[in-house]
Amino acid sequence: MRIISGSLKGRKIPDAFKAQGVKPSSDLLKGVLFNILGKDIEGKVFCDLYAGTGNVGFEALSRGASFCIFVERSRSLVSRINRLSKEFGVSGRTKTISGDVLKVVSNGLLKDRKCDIIFLDPPYNFNLAGKTVNALANNGNNDNNDKSRLGAVVFSQTKGSPSPALAQAKSIIIVQHHKKEALDAQYSNYCLADRKIHGRTALSIYNYKAS
Repeated sequence: MRIISGSLKGRKIPDAFKAQGVKPSSDLLKGVLFNILGKDIEGKVFCDLYAGTGNVGFEALSRGASFCIFVERSRSLVSRINRLSKEFGVSGRTKTISGDVLKVVSNGLLKDRKCDIIFLDPPYNFNLAGKTVNALANNGNNDNNDKSRLGAVVFSQTKGSPSPALAQAKSIIIVQHHKKEALDAQYSNYCLADRKIHGRTALSIYNYKAS
């Protein structure tokens, strides 16, 4: 597995297909994902949930993301991500969180740095995709005084460092999931904007719409 474009082009993600319980995104699917984002990735804070080997997050950094937060429950994979961050010279632009994704989201552990783009690729056959999008969409919505938690899923209009302001924000959550796993058209203020299917895999894109 290699990084396919950007400043880290050609750098290897070693043994990506040998990691237990990991199904790395193929070059084709990574290409589709980053074609969707285009240059909007530049200067943005990217969040890679169910990060596995960090394959997608490192691709985001290579293509110009200013920062990446990796969330992965496997401590051995978190250690691998940390090691690769140092080898690639991007450790100052990364943060790793070791823990269950749903618990991390529910406990507001993403709120210290506003994420502009959230990508999630949960294991298939556990119905985690919809549950995770729902948790992201509703995290903080029940507490109007804690808007910083909702900011964990905001895609800002402005480039550069993320702003804590949520006004006039656009939001995006991108979900990679099995095409047979049914996802709702809307989770709170997040609405399905597009769905692209390649083989057995779907990429579902949710945008934020103010109520």
